[in-house]
Amino acid sequence: MASDKDFVQLELFTPELAVRKVSSNAHISFDGAYYSVPHCFYNECVIVRATKNFIDILDSNGKCVASHSRSFVRRKYVTDPSHLPPSYYSVLNNDGRYDGAKLRQWAKYFGHNTFQVIDCMLERKPFEEHAYKSCMAVIQLSKKYGASILEHACRIALSSNIFNFVAIQKIAKAEYDKLYK
Repeated sequence: MASDKDFVQLELFTPELAVRKVSSNAHISFDGAYYSVPHCFYNECVIVRATKNFIDILDSNGKCVASHSRSFVRRKYVTDPSHLPPSYYSVLNNDGRYDGAKLRQWAKYFGHNTFQVIDCMLERKPFEEHAYKSCMAVIQLSKKYGASILEHACRIALSSNIFNFVAIQKIAKAEYDKLYK
């Protein structure tokens, strides 16, 4: 006769379901992490089926188009290189997609320091596409604080070897507050 220790207890977990739109960098966001989706699903809604250990991404017909190990690390990108286009977007397309070259071009408009920060942010990621949102956020600081404060904040960030949006935002706010408060 079998004893209780002979039986393996299965840990059952009801999957979480969510709908997400595939962004221009071929990723969806779920529970703080980013998961790649084949680029042909850009701008489409997909279904995320999350279990304790895996993330499955389903198309609108319920077919699994991507599967990843689940990450519980916030802002981590989980990327299958085959999901990215063969040559990532080289120009800003009519549908709003952009690439590292376009981000660098925009950064040059604000100055050398802003360009250097954006360039470093793009170079430090295993796939430069992972830095696109952060780079855009840095460039968008010019709308809130102005071009000169952005350029000055980027100069400070470079001298401190800081290349993340939150830190640059804090520097820009501090510089703005020094001038206007």
